[in-house]
Amino acid sequence: MSSPNTPDITGDQAMIELPALEYHLAHSCNLSCQQCSHYSNLKLAGSMPTVEQADADYSRWSQRLRPKRFALLGGEPLLNPNVIQHIHLAADHWTGSDLMLVTNGFFLHRFPDLPAVLVETGCRLEVSQHGTHDDYVKRFREVKHLVWRWREDHPGIQIKIRQSHRGWMRQHNIENGKPMPFDSNPNAAYRVCLQKTCTQLGENGFLFKCPALAYFAQLESKLKLNNLPQWQLFRDYKAIAADATDDELRTFIETKAVPQCGLCPSHRTKFVHPNPLQRSTLL
Repeated sequence: MSSPNTPDITGDQAMIELPALEYHLAHSCNLSCQQCSHYSNLKLAGSMPTVEQADADYSRWSQRLRPKRFALLGGEPLLNPNVIQHIHLAADHWTGSDLMLVTNGFFLHRFPDLPAVLVETGCRLEVSQHGTHDDYVKRFREVKHLVWRWREDHPGIQIKIRQSHRGWMRQHNIENGKPMPFDSNPNAAYRVCLQKTCTQLGENGFLFKCPALAYFAQLESKLKLNNLPQWQLFRDYKAIAADATDDELRTFIETKAVPQCGLCPSHRTKFVHPNPLQRSTLL
């Protein structure tokens, strides 16, 4: 018998495909990368999901959705002490998807069993480089040495170091110490968006079009943005619940620009954030 939160899927009903699905294992981060598209530099409120919570969230969708890529990230996912169990759980649920763990790498040394788990589950490790500041590069060099050793010791392991800082762009403006949205043409903003295929699986199993929308409520609470009418479109956004029909779900996946895209930039303005090792009150 299906649970109240799990759609009743019977027979050979076709799975609905989408490019990618992402899940936060932590909302906060040990780095402070200004203009982070997940707002993780601001230490957003919210508990890290337990394995049981993730199981419930996945169960709402894993019999209906087939993402080409399923990514565990954050925030910094390695802040979650149960990351090993989470990888196994994701591998069990998203069997037809390319599994990925995205991390800044600074806590990899805490999980000596992780390489074997990555090989066992076929999960690719993506380590993001977030700057070129001297003290950061010195620390990140230790991360690279560790993953190089893992490559030598664990045949078959998949590891990629992504140069995330090279594509970093301004996500919002700053006025009087507060993040302020752009006033863009939604279609133009969608065309340059780097998160256009980053569907987020949020708390209680809701699907959000992108991280900017998925974690806005936490950003608004953290920075007390309630009195700013410029953000109203984000407040009005309706995520997709697990009881959505297949037609509603397909429309959600196939729709490109939405009105909320108009609050994001329509041009990729390169942004070099300060040293991510140094906490800052800037956004």
